[in-house]
Amino acid sequence: MTRKKYTPAFKAECVRQVAAGARQTDVARAQGLSPALLGRWQRQALAEAVPSSSERDEIKRLRAELKRVEQERDILKKVVTIFAQPPQR
Repeated sequence: MTRKKYTPAFKAECVRQVAAGARQTDVARAQGLSPALLGRWQRQALAEAVPSSSERDEIKRLRAELKRVEQERDILKKVVTIFAQPPQR
């Protein structure tokens, strides 16, 4: 007996239905799945959705860099307005 293959889109749709509020057993029964298999798909989807520690570190680094660049931009805007004014005598 060969194992049945499910497409990633089918798995995602089943997980989405449960996330939207449908009972896991109802979705599994309607799709002809075992509730345990659907539960495994849910755990896999959750594990893929949560960023790893290296991804969190990268996000933190990028946010800090964004803040620094925004501060530089704000300073440059102020400098431009100062130099754009006509000289005072």
